[in-house]
Amino acid sequence: MNFISVEFALGFLLLFPLYWVLQPWPRTQNLLLTVVGLVLLWLYASGVAVAVLFFYTAAIRVCVHFSMISLSNRTRSFWLWLGVVGSIVHLGVWKYSELYRPAIAHMLTDHGVSTPVFDSSWLLPLGISYYTFQGISYLIGVHRREILGPKSLRLIDLLHHFGLFLTISSGPILRAINAKHLTDYSDKPCNALEQILSGKPRSIEAPMLAISLIIIGIGKKWWLASWLGQVAVDPVFSNPSLYQTVDVLAAIYGYTLQLFLDFSGYSDIVVGLGLLLGLRLPINFRTPLLAHNLREFWNRWHISLSTWIRDHIYLPLGGSRRGFALTQVNLAVAMVLSGIWHGYGLNFLFWGLAHGLILITLNVGDRLIAFFFPSPERTRDHLASLGLLGRAAGVFATVQFVCMAFVLFRTRTLAEARAIFQSLVENFHDIPLQAHSLPLLLSMTGLWLLYPKLARGPEGFANCLQRLPSLLRPVPVVLALLLIVLMAPPGIPGFIYANF
Repeated sequence: MNFISVEFALGFLLLFPLYWVLQPWPRTQNLLLTVVGLVLLWLYASGVAVAVLFFYTAAIRVCVHFSMISLSNRTRSFWLWLGVVGSIVHLGVWKYSELYRPAIAHMLTDHGVSTPVFDSSWLLPLGISYYTFQGISYLIGVHRREILGPKSLRLIDLLHHFGLFLTISSGPILRAINAKHLTDYSDKPCNALEQILSGKPRSIEAPMLAISLIIIGIGKKWWLASWLGQVAVDPVFSNPSLYQTVDVLAAIYGYTLQLFLDFSGYSDIVVGLGLLLGLRLPINFRTPLLAHNLREFWNRWHISLSTWIRDHIYLPLGGSRRGFALTQVNLAVAMVLSGIWHGYGLNFLFWGLAHGLILITLNVGDRLIAFFFPSPERTRDHLASLGLLGRAAGVFATVQFVCMAFVLFRTRTLAEARAIFQSLVENFHDIPLQAHSLPLLLSMTGLWLLYPKLARGPEGFANCLQRLPSLLRPVPVVLALLLIVLMAPPGIPGFIYANF
């Protein structure tokens, strides 16, 4: 769903007053959001996407119902595993259809059977990854008795939870119950269950911050991310052999920045819209490009996904409870599965594997340092503990790895990724340098150094709006939007992460 389109903006302006007319009746507000979500899913995707969401939600509700009335742990475990395995199969059938769809379509054609189910019109239902993850979390919460009968969701409530139009296309993954490190704009735990079941009338949350998040999110996505893609990233990745080493380096760094601006901009918009509707959604990014190692990076990047992987893959595998060696295996498995979730190509598998290997290297390094230089004060993150220079070196090394690994995201095959790295190493002579590359690299370096202050931009803009008289507050908002419209490339781009 494109939250920066004119159509969506007009639709939200129509929804907003109707939603708040229903303020005394929160359950009716939920029903309105459910209907809006299904309508938008139909318009932006298809009737098939709506049907898939409905039948998946109904299946989860059936598993939850029988799990709750079951008296034995064995029966409850059966319904848990039926729901979890069914969810994985459900996701796999749709998400990885390109592995089998052409073969089935060809076989049917050979037998004179023509069906749109397996032809080129087959499309991945919008949001299937995100609501499937929410469904698995909900099943596990019920199985662990963290979600009991009075606090469970009816079918219509579960449909509202899975189909919320703000989160369905690219998250964040709003869990039914609280999770460690998953917090809202005020750093407080947030979950769907309490917000859906609460009978207390809602109110707009932090309105100035909400507007600031929306404006800055639009600027990050529509202006900066789109400009980076069109000017620095797309041309180089399309044909890297034509570009000089510095151009390729600028494109590699530019893609990471583009991806960050695109996805964090989307998340800002979603959180801001949620606040305007009185909903608290989890923050998905907390200055990830200042992480001093890869562990810290994953605590700050796509937080709703990284915490989901931690709680539903890494910890069930045993986490760190079964010894050092198995901990590393569990890490590798979790990160490889994370890569595969993003796409079915080998690029994504190797991207996940590379992250897993670096995390293992960090753990092995910590163990070796603790053995040779024992210190009760330091058991992890030794480089960062050495002071400013050590922390800066850690941040620099982490960002280099993250940027180089994201080449596997941007390219479609390992051959394309190899071509990028080959051009980076070999094209340092006899190829003219693009005029924008050096200024872009310097600008990205400057932004990186200013990043700690820039990250507080939404709060700063919100404070400025708060100080103005009410009648003057629309002025800077309109001016900021006009600036974005004038500076942004033509067209309304889609969100990159909606493809994963």
